[in-house]
Order: sequence, then C-alpha cells, then structure tokens
Amino acid sequence: MAKIAQLIPNDPTAKESVVAVLREHPELQDFIARVTDKAEEVFPEFDIVLDTVQYDEWDPPVRMLVHITQPWDDCWDSSATFVHWVGRLPKYDRDLIFVMPMWSGPIESYRQ
Repeated sequence: MAKIAQLIPNDPTAKESVVAVLREHPELQDFIARVTDKAEEVFPEFDIVLDTVQYDEWDPPVRMLVHITQPWDDCWDSSATFVHWVGRLPKYDRDLIFVMPMWSGPIESYRQ
C-alpha cells in the first residue's frame, strides 16, 4: 500500500474519491502495484497519477495515467511493450480501471 499511497492525489477531494474506490475494490491495490512495477521496468522516466475522473457514464471509476517523460523517439516502443503487457493481465478489469500511458516528455524531442 505504501507504493500506492504515493500515487494518490494530494487534493483532499480527489484523494477522498480515489481512496473510496480503493476501499470498495481492494483487489485494485495489487493490480496497481503490479502495473507500477512494470512501468518501473519499462520506462526510465515516468510519473503515475490515479484519479476518478469519468467523462462518460461508461468510464471506469479509476484512471491510472502513466505520464512518460522520456524523449519522444524512445517513448513509443516502450509504450507498446507496456500496453501489450497490461492488456494481457488476467486481473485487468477494464470496467474498474483504465490504464493509459501518455507522453509528457520534452517538447523539443518531438519529431513528426
């Protein structure tokens, strides 16, 4: 739980919302920890944020946004590896949590 506590937002309202979902679904803690461990293995630079933002009624109650801060050229291969691994996890309940890698690297490294 210590690793997951670092991912919970500092904003009191957001924090309360994430903690409530984690209490309701304790199985998420193991899943989040495993995904975080894989992110540490795949990405040299990243930051993870948990939130409960739902844009549509069918959105899952928790989002796990993996902000990848490595340069653009290095991001896509590692992202593909990560997404493939997460998608194959038997405990990935897409109705409960959405895992999304997002590039947040230095803009000067972006090439078209």
